[in-house]
Amino acid sequence: MSVDRPPLQPQSADPVAAQYERWIYPPPCYDLSQLRFDTLACAFTALRDRYWMYWPDQPFRDDLDVLVAGCGSLAAAALAHLHPRCRVLGIDISAASLAHEKLLKEKYKLANLELQHCPIEDASSLGRDFDFIACHGVLHHMRDPAGGLRALKNVLRACGVAALMVYGKYGRDGVYMLQDLFRLLSLQQRPEDLNLVKETLRLLGPQHPVRRYMQAAAGDMASDAGLVDSFLHRCDRAYTVADCLQLVRDAGLAFCGWEENALYYPDAHVPSGTSLRTALDKLPEPQIWQAVELFFGNTPAHFFYVSHPQRPPRSYRVKFDGEDFLEYIPVLRVSESSQPDPSSGRPAHLRRAPFPAVTLNATAAALTAQIDGKRTVAACVSASGLAGKTQSSTEFARSFFGSLWRLGYALFRLPPAALAGASGRPTAITEHPPDRPSPSARS
Repeated sequence: MSVDRPPLQPQSADPVAAQYERWIYPPPCYDLSQLRFDTLACAFTALRDRYWMYWPDQPFRDDLDVLVAGCGSLAAAALAHLHPRCRVLGIDISAASLAHEKLLKEKYKLANLELQHCPIEDASSLGRDFDFIACHGVLHHMRDPAGGLRALKNVLRACGVAALMVYGKYGRDGVYMLQDLFRLLSLQQRPEDLNLVKETLRLLGPQHPVRRYMQAAAGDMASDAGLVDSFLHRCDRAYTVADCLQLVRDAGLAFCGWEENALYYPDAHVPSGTSLRTALDKLPEPQIWQAVELFFGNTPAHFFYVSHPQRPPRSYRVKFDGEDFLEYIPVLRVSESSQPDPSSGRPAHLRRAPFPAVTLNATAAALTAQIDGKRTVAACVSASGLAGKTQSSTEFARSFFGSLWRLGYALFRLPPAALAGASGRPTAITEHPPDRPSPSARS
């Protein structure tokens, strides 16, 4: 586990709570329609766009019991606004942040939103349990992150999912260099010290390691609260892939997957046929994730999801090494797609911004054209005509659909036939009429 960095000198018994009372984070937003819901980092659309990621074996439901643990000034209200049939409870240690969420609740008449002043460690005192827990940007500010996650485990239903985000170590190297600089200067969270932070950022050379992070976190760089949160925080640690996996184990939970596979598999970074790709593909999966993190070198945050260890792995694991994958139902997860245009010589392609577009050959394009969120992989192969063209159609489909999943361009629903070995149906997620959402064009 990454070692906690030395804190800036505390000014109260709970310096983290004191920070968020004074520097409300995120900076107050009064118009939810102005929020960006189409970015990779957007967690507010999780239940709409990532449902099949979390519960690939379940009929779609939009009436879940949801806990937003560490909701800040915005997250619970945004999630309740976007998912009006869900019952959302937001908890936070900052009364000032909750007061702003209350304004949003009243402005948008969010009858499905409840707010409570409660630290994550005391989640059991709520006397409730939840289908879905969102905890983004919180655990890495706790003195005992594993203890905080264990507290969330205690209120997570048997087949519930907790979606987590913690800082990434390598993508924030420049941030920690500046945190150390500001400690040397004995800076505190005062307006005059914040002015010195701003001056320092203006004077940095173009090659400083923090520059790329500042571009990725432009929203934080544009606000005083964001600058304090980035550079003057009193309790801040970052995680590698291995640290994330250890955190989950320490909390007694099961790691289910990454929300952006493209950042943890080589498909988007290392061309097929190279010696490096061959070597990477031979590694066990956890080592692939670690290797790609090191090769990519710039992941500022890790988004992943966990469940109770008693949840049957076959109910959520997507695997392509057997024959079960032929019964999976692919759901495209792209922002842009096209079929080939012979008149201009342009091939078909798929894209999920900000990742590079993937060019499809004629066979792959024919397969992609059959994906409608209802057909199985086997049905897509049959409808595309691939089965009659080659004796290795199954292996081509295995490689193609496996790569789509590793790139994050497709989710896969697991029909009951693929779950014959799973021990029973979840009791926490009751079945509703399958009013499935259309395949999402946003992530």
